[in-house]
Amino acid sequence: MCDYTQVHYKCSRLRYTVRAWCTKYQETHERCPANVVAIEYRLDENCGALI
Repeated sequence: MCDYTQVHYKCSRLRYTVRAWCTKYQETHERCPANVVAIEYRLDENCGALI
């Protein structure tokens, strides 16, 4: 499983960012199941800033 951070934004939107790719992804570039290892709150950032 690949390690991800769950990020919460001001508009209540969630986003998952990769912390570390698993070995399977590094070899095949096929995504593996997400393993959320951290939660981050960016409540001062608007959702429009994501794009």
